[in-house]
Amino acid sequence: MDKWPTMPDGSHFDGKHLLTLVREGKSPFKGVWDINQLFREIEEKLGAFVVDIPSVSNGCRNYGFHIKLSNSLDIVARLSRSDVNMPNFVGYPFNMQVTEVEFEAAIYELLCSDPHIMVSRLLAYRAPVQYASPRVNIPEDIVGRRLFLFERAQGDHDIWNELTREDQNWLLGKCAHIRASLFNFNPPPDLVSKWFLERLFGHKPEALPLPVAPDREFCVTLFTSKIEATIKNIGD
Repeated sequence: MDKWPTMPDGSHFDGKHLLTLVREGKSPFKGVWDINQLFREIEEKLGAFVVDIPSVSNGCRNYGFHIKLSNSLDIVARLSRSDVNMPNFVGYPFNMQVTEVEFEAAIYELLCSDPHIMVSRLLAYRAPVQYASPRVNIPEDIVGRRLFLFERAQGDHDIWNELTREDQNWLLGKCAHIRASLFNFNPPPDLVSKWFLERLFGHKPEALPLPVAPDREFCVTLFTSKIEATIKNIGD
């Protein structure tokens, strides 16, 4: 996984003025991955040019790029900090990453269809692509990194201490509304049937003997199936 980049003087990159640095040939990511590859992919997928990058953030597994486009759209590009084509790659297995991407995209598209749930609109996404050839050199592209492009929601972050008590209460109310909306959301049966077994962790059966349902019979059957899948035949 990539480390957060440093500047020529050894200081940590502050996440600002990235586009200016790139145009001057001073990309803080230089030597690890080519950020121009990210710009080109965004411009191809969204049909607009990158005109500004107000900030870059560093998450547990992803970079977050706040990007302004020539069509006045503000987006957040979430790019993985790990590349499945890197030499000595250590991370989630490739097949698992692809499944994670497809599942997350399906959930975002589903939640965006419900007007009562506040969620950023997913504009485009791409699962990582792993080359079959031996991985001995640093990749010249970024196809080995999963990518999500979201429409950026209005507002700022990290301003809690700057808010008045009334604004803090209002924000807490909004957060509670979001959590309640998710708690009360009933996913469609076809999505549940498609993803439930895939999302089970650890040992699991190849198929479930009952349709997925929120009742005691299904829960007992599920636990029994997982136990049988774990211990298989006693004496083997």
